[in-house]
Amino acid sequence: MQTPVRSQVPMTERILLLAIHNHQPVGNFDHIFDLAFRMCYEPLLRELGRHPKFKFSLHFSGPLWDYMEKKEKACFGLVGEMAARGQAELLGGGFYEPVLSVIPEEDRLGQVLLLKRYIEKKFGVKARGLWLAERVWEPNLPRSLARAGVEYTLLDEEHFHYAGIDDIHASYLTEDEGRCLRVFPIDKKLRYLIPFRPIDEVCSYLDEIAAQGGLAILGDDGEKFGLWPGTHKHVYEDGWLGRFLDTVDREGITTMTFAEALDRFPSRGRVYIPPASYEEMMEWVLEPEAQLAFKNLKRELSGPLRRFLRGGFFREFFRKYPESNNLHKRMLLASREARLHPDEDARRHVYMAQGNDPYWHGVFGGLYLPHLRQAAYGHIIEAEKRMPLTKGWSCQDYDADGRQEIILRGKAHSLFVKPSYGGALVSLDSLRLGRNLLDVLSRRQEAYHLQTPEGSPEGKSIHELAKALPPGSAGLLRPDPNLRYSALDRFFAPETTVDDYVSGRSADRGDFVGADYQFRFVEPKRGGQRKRTEKELHLSRRGNVVLENASRPVMLFKRIVPRPDGLGVVYELENPGPAALSFIFASEWNLCAFPGEWELEPEAALFYGRSVRLDCPQAEGLWLYPLQTLSQSEKGYDIIHQGICLTAVWRLDLEAGAARSVEIVLTEKHGS
Repeated sequence: MQTPVRSQVPMTERILLLAIHNHQPVGNFDHIFDLAFRMCYEPLLRELGRHPKFKFSLHFSGPLWDYMEKKEKACFGLVGEMAARGQAELLGGGFYEPVLSVIPEEDRLGQVLLLKRYIEKKFGVKARGLWLAERVWEPNLPRSLARAGVEYTLLDEEHFHYAGIDDIHASYLTEDEGRCLRVFPIDKKLRYLIPFRPIDEVCSYLDEIAAQGGLAILGDDGEKFGLWPGTHKHVYEDGWLGRFLDTVDREGITTMTFAEALDRFPSRGRVYIPPASYEEMMEWVLEPEAQLAFKNLKRELSGPLRRFLRGGFFREFFRKYPESNNLHKRMLLASREARLHPDEDARRHVYMAQGNDPYWHGVFGGLYLPHLRQAAYGHIIEAEKRMPLTKGWSCQDYDADGRQEIILRGKAHSLFVKPSYGGALVSLDSLRLGRNLLDVLSRRQEAYHLQTPEGSPEGKSIHELAKALPPGSAGLLRPDPNLRYSALDRFFAPETTVDDYVSGRSADRGDFVGADYQFRFVEPKRGGQRKRTEKELHLSRRGNVVLENASRPVMLFKRIVPRPDGLGVVYELENPGPAALSFIFASEWNLCAFPGEWELEPEAALFYGRSVRLDCPQAEGLWLYPLQTLSQSEKGYDIIHQGICLTAVWRLDLEAGAARSVEIVLTEKHGS
């Protein structure tokens, strides 16, 4: 049995290690960056700068460094001054704040080295430590980080409890394939005390840690010092931070950087940490009912047995949210291509698409924020535009579900089709606009839709607050029956109205959406003056439609026809049964369009300043309604516009053996 090494901390010396992590995601609005500096980063840096003996470690993610260097030069200079005098140790990380464990190994190395070199070039110091995005840990990370010259990182205390470690007031050593990394536990109690509780409570806890010969270790979001709701007033106007720093000076509390602690105190021993993140993240990844059951179980279980109680695993976000999985696998596809076709600009765009925020959802918007998803897709598209990708059709299981998807690379668009999900269009990238036109998030039930606020918010961290649902939100809580892909093939009773459809009162009578379609590629017909050389994708399914309480067979053929300026979707519906059929056939398209970005004509819809047109000739109607979600945020609840649902409908009467064709054509106008 390994004997723990006791760190040489005087039993009564109060030692505080503080790491401040600041981040804004790729694609966030400039006014949010500006607000963050005005309300949080600038006053925080200035207050810390007024106490030069207070040592701490500081992390800014790449998007913030870029913004600060261009638009916040005073803050940039202040960081330089504190780094030069040894007050602030600058931490590395992945430049664009990716979850390192879910990006390829070479991208991990590239992202970490990009930030290390930036810090060394701009400030003349070496980043020895690393801020691990969302503290998402997997056991192979020590090898990756050692390759990049990283000596230590910070993890939450929960990581250590899962590994059987009770003493969280010292550092430990972990390894993978013999490549070692020092790991510091972040004290959860300190995370909830600072800056939310009275200073005497903080000092009492520091006394308690010192009496045990331990280090008080805290690493947390800088945004809690001014940007989270109510914190600017509490921290600066009411003076919590100034009083705290004065108390540290007056009472002789020792502060040091993590690098100094690394050199002064040996590790407490070796540890092997299972996959984990901070406690709240491991709850957010669970499905709603499981999340509530897990919280109840935690209340019932206490003591040593809590070690064996763990939530989910970060990668489960890719299962919980197929939209996250699609974005993630699109990023991996672009990363593979970038390694085959080296191009520095392409690689940088892949890195920017790897920022963690649009891949998950918890107390912050994340995946629910369309501008963050669109930023990631935009950088994927820009990366792909810089690479000599082979044009035309290809088949591969890019989304890792065990089924083949179809990809079309064209001069103007990239199209991703899923035969195993009703032959649906999953993504349609406009290379000119730099956006995925079909990036729409489905509505689903979340655990916070079910919770009830309790007690006062005063003195609570953002993670402790439950919020009341806004009035009139019931309509936004109805989950979508299917994913919000496009070219979804639906069947309705003849009397169905647009109100029935929008409200969900009329169910789809067919079994086509989400079902498995057969597919093949067919050479285009030669005829007329227009010549096409690209093959067509032919999809088909023999399914059933329930009409008048009877199941009737219907044969559906769907042709995807590439065009230089877009694509056509041609449907042929055949009645193979002995009885006549009357029904509404509907082709549902879900598009990432925001208010002011669409307008309707009798048989067409126009988007994005009339640059994209969806023609539905001979359609009896175009049913259009906005898609909105109700999601939790740090301020409460947000009603977020995700896009629009546009459904072309045709009322069809098919005699036995008869067939009918309908068509939808998407065209994009090029040029300025």
